[in-house]
Amino acid sequence: MKKFLQNLKKYFIILVITLIFLEIGSYIVLRVTSSSSTKNTETTSSYTQIPLTIYKKQNEDGEIKPLKNAVVPVKENYESRWAYREFNVSVKTNEKGLRDKETLENNEVDIAFFGDSFTFGHGVEVEERYSNVVADSLQNYKVANYAYLSGFQPEHYEYFIRNNKDLQAKHVIVGMYIGNDLASDIQETNYDRETNSLEIPMRMISEEGSIYNAPKLYVFPINRLIKYSYFTKLVVKMINRSHYRKILFENLLPNVPNSVALETGKESLENNRGIVALQELDNMISERGGTLTVLLIPQNYFFSKKNPHIHPELKDKIKEVIDGDNVYKAIQTELTKRNIDFFNPMPVLSESSYFDEDAHWNKKGHKEVGEALTTHIKTLQE
Repeated sequence: MKKFLQNLKKYFIILVITLIFLEIGSYIVLRVTSSSSTKNTETTSSYTQIPLTIYKKQNEDGEIKPLKNAVVPVKENYESRWAYREFNVSVKTNEKGLRDKETLENNEVDIAFFGDSFTFGHGVEVEERYSNVVADSLQNYKVANYAYLSGFQPEHYEYFIRNNKDLQAKHVIVGMYIGNDLASDIQETNYDRETNSLEIPMRMISEEGSIYNAPKLYVFPINRLIKYSYFTKLVVKMINRSHYRKILFENLLPNVPNSVALETGKESLENNRGIVALQELDNMISERGGTLTVLLIPQNYFFSKKNPHIHPELKDKIKEVIDGDNVYKAIQTELTKRNIDFFNPMPVLSESSYFDEDAHWNKKGHKEVGEALTTHIKTLQE
């Protein structure tokens, strides 16, 4: 018994030492990958990884508290690099926290852009974004891109515009990514337009300024350990970028592809929260004398089978989904029924418009969409 206790003590000490080294090593790795965002390096390699750290932590817990002029708080006058595998770009924000070079007051804006990562310019330089392409072509108009300050899904944009009555743009463009704006991102938001209250309880902001999943989303004991253990944070970070990420979560799996029913057009969009928000936006913007155009952003699987953003059960049936009923056709039908103007960029896009691994538009894709969207805007103004 004495020998057993001695061995137990020895193994316990080894375990504690191992855990300490794992925590120290994980802390170093996490700090190096996050702090490198402030370095002015333009070197791109398969090993370069610099997270986006533009978000402003509002409280000790990192909870996001939407404000009327900032649905998601963004650091003002902030500059950093942002890199991941296929891109390495500069990110600068102005006095309002927008990724625009010029700082405009709401009442000065003629054309306002709202949207998620596509509109923010995921993976491209600021001047390469489709909103900047439009601005360069319509130089008589003052243009502002409100991503990410205005949130990342239609209900967020509705909340922002509803609470900023001085924003009376002649034209409002809402980028609608069909891959998550109708379901996944909606499920992470609590919005009550009757009381004008908005909550984003499933996401939090780190000390460095990155957005991450709220601990309560994870299974036990990860949901308890992740707040205190750097090793747990590192493991979760790695698994979350793999095909095994679903094992981390309890009920709600964040940022997932559409369900099979939604993707194949079998789910009605009549009462979809994203569509309802677009209707509310159209009404508000019209009342202010402006025009709303919904820019429909198709998933990459319409053009390539490389890393398609589609439900796993449909990866071997992509041609059938494209040729048959699908969510992209369904949303056009719904918007037409509601008399909401939309722009379909599908004819100008191709496989080469997207990054190879990443599901976003590259520089070429933004240029193609920006030029075609400019023509659409000019047509509406005639």
